[in-house]
Amino acid sequence: MNKHFFIVFELPGGAELKFEENKKSPCNFWKQTADQIKNGKAKIISKRNDTGISEELRNHVLNTNKFTTYVLAYLHLPECNERAIFKKVAHWLTSSKHETVIDTAENFQLVTIDS
Repeated sequence: MNKHFFIVFELPGGAELKFEENKKSPCNFWKQTADQIKNGKAKIISKRNDTGISEELRNHVLNTNKFTTYVLAYLHLPECNERAIFKKVAHWLTSSKHETVIDTAENFQLVTIDS
């Protein structure tokens, strides 16, 4: 049986990944993000089956000195192992279309994409 998981990835990189004022992603952002996740270059900072990720993200952001981009993924998986997560999220990012900036501040942004 599949379970619901909320997963937050921290992307490598800095301000060059920042979404524009009209909340549009930089050129090739989602393709590069999918490649980084597929190749294990993104770091999972939270994986939960409830919405408690917001508290974990806030605690993580307090220790962030440079601008950082986080990607929220919502998945249905039979298990929550990293290999399955990375593979499924990379595929999901290349097949989805509608991007959303969930939260933004001076030192971070949290974004997601919907199918």
